[in-house]
Amino acid sequence: MSSYKKMVSIFIDIVGYQNITDFNKKHELHRLFHEEVIIHKKRQEEIPHVIYDRKVFGFSDCAYFFFYYKDDIEDGRKNNTNLIYIAAYNVSLTILRLMSKGYLVRGGISFGDVFLDELGFFGPAVERAYEIESKEADMPRLQFDLSIGKDVFEWEHTTDNKNLELLNMFHETPFVSEFNGESYFVNPFNVLQRSTEYIIGKDILKIEQVKSTLLSKIEEDLTTYSKIPKIVKKLEWMQNYLLSKKLLLRTDIAPFSVSSTIG
Repeated sequence: MSSYKKMVSIFIDIVGYQNITDFNKKHELHRLFHEEVIIHKKRQEEIPHVIYDRKVFGFSDCAYFFFYYKDDIEDGRKNNTNLIYIAAYNVSLTILRLMSKGYLVRGGISFGDVFLDELGFFGPAVERAYEIESKEADMPRLQFDLSIGKDVFEWEHTTDNKNLELLNMFHETPFVSEFNGESYFVNPFNVLQRSTEYIIGKDILKIEQVKSTLLSKIEEDLTTYSKIPKIVKKLEWMQNYLLSKKLLLRTDIAPFSVSSTIG
């Protein structure tokens, strides 16, 4: 019998999509979201041993991502906080790729009941992820539902469950989750703070390159929307956020890449 299943539900949306009038830009986004569906499917196929599965639905300017346990997994093997962290990390790679093309992204992460089949999806966690994106994430970032964000942040920032040899590769630890005193959100630069480049298909992303692309776009938008304080506030927040990001790999550690493929 059909029923809800506990899942991580993530909704992301392109900020300012309604202001994009250029066909080529809209077509680029259409292609990027379609490719991300393929990328996530291929990424999952490459790790058949894991206890979770995922499903991605891409649209013209937004996407839903679902991460959930496989049907035969015993309750004792389930760790919801870890599943949410895995989902956040994987979607951070999608956001990074969109940012490298000059797009700002906003989104919400929830955990709860979802019904999912070949026709589509629905459920309280679907609605909650959208609510976070549309009503609570006032800045261009992927924001956690408060309670699960706290759990992920505290788990990730505890060194007891970490490999100290890996941590010692960095002069500061690159985290997936961040907290600004009010909200918990995802750091889309985490992969580029711990590696010199991220390779996705034909694209080779480096942290300063992505920052430069976005900072140039933000400067343009600050001029265009200079008389709209609400937009200026968001752009200035993102500008300051970008300037704070840097490669955290120690200089005596040999550079290395992280890569994904496009099928």
